[in-house]
Amino acid sequence: MENNREVIKLTNVLRRIARAAWYAAWHNDKPDAARFCALQYNRVLARLEELEPAVKPLFAPLPESASPQVTRMAAGELAAYFDDEFEDERHRRYERREGRESRRHGCRPRVLVGVMPPGRC
Repeated sequence: MENNREVIKLTNVLRRIARAAWYAAWHNDKPDAARFCALQYNRVLARLEELEPAVKPLFAPLPESASPQVTRMAAGELAAYFDDEFEDERHRRYERREGRESRRHGCRPRVLVGVMPPGRC
């Protein structure tokens, strides 16, 4: 249970790394920012490899000289790998809290097309 909580926190950190790398790519003025994002990604990846050994063959550490675009894509993909596990749990928790357990997501037609209610002709 503790590992799951830590993985959720690390996934949030990965999203922030991706956002920071996007910002660094957009502004192109600070090479230190891109280097910092790559180093942070590598630290998070190392910890996730300890918690979830199946990650090791799928994701590789980035070089310090990686561009911010590459760091952003790598962080986003790694976060997406773990999002699938916890997405269902988050939705169930939200639905219980909001009392929506029996409702479906998505649009439902409010009016049947082509059907005229009686007495409206």
